[in-house]
Amino acid sequence: MNYAESAELKQIGDLEFLELYEQQYPDQSWAKNDKKICEMIKECFESALSLPPPRGMAHSAQSRAIYALDIMLKWNDDKTEMVPQLLEVNFNPDNQRACQYHPNFYNHCLKTLLCEDISGIPVTQIS
Repeated sequence: MNYAESAELKQIGDLEFLELYEQQYPDQSWAKNDKKICEMIKECFESALSLPPPRGMAHSAQSRAIYALDIMLKWNDDKTEMVPQLLEVNFNPDNQRACQYHPNFYNHCLKTLLCEDISGIPVTQIS
């Protein structure tokens, strides 16, 4: 999300986020939430492919794309665990912030999308 220039916003990198998360929620494993997030992403794209166009996305072995997903964590009703909430999915997102935090972002994307090689790069395969 891009905020107004006048908005005060503390931006933190992913590693700092993980440290702060583990400190603030010691009983809530980030690895467990990460697994739930990956499953939710998989279900989202499976749903999008479940119907033929124009209601669904067409399958193409040659297709490559970058999507951005806005996700938040919400406490469940009894406040015992966090549940990921998918807010929106964007095709062809603004990756400026990703490039600021990860200078090799596009190199990693192209290696993954075009070469189908995730060795040595920070990518989680969802299958």
